[in-house]
Amino acid sequence: MDIPPWGSAVSGVVGGTLAAWLVAYWARGLQTHYRGWSRAALRRRHRTTIWAANSLLFVGLLAGLALYPLGAFASNDHRPALIGFGLASLLPLLALVIIPFLTGRSVREAFLAFAVGQGAPVWATYLPFAGGLVCLVVALLGFVPNGS
Repeated sequence: MDIPPWGSAVSGVVGGTLAAWLVAYWARGLQTHYRGWSRAALRRRHRTTIWAANSLLFVGLLAGLALYPLGAFASNDHRPALIGFGLASLLPLLALVIIPFLTGRSVREAFLAFAVGQGAPVWATYLPFAGGLVCLVVALLGFVPNGS
């Protein structure tokens, strides 16, 4: 069975559309306030943290993918992609813990503000990050010699 060359593009568009629709649908059920703060006030209060976390997400992704053209890995090696996904999960989480801690704000509030800033429920925001951390561990274990 041959897959037409445009099949992957159509699949990506359909998947992206479904994901956007699901997030918009789930966003309607988000709580409107957290400890007296509205969603908009939470986003404003943690604007720097959200910006830094989003930036670090892309830095992590690009750092992992940059390992391919640097020539250290074959094009079919999965480890740089796993490292990129893992760093894209780890770095924002570190920003969400460190920045509020340094500024004297609530870390829990920052995690909620980041999820609200993404327009998604908390579980839909952090579940992929948990998967990314698993990918990072798997990639790093791929560098450990197996003893043979």
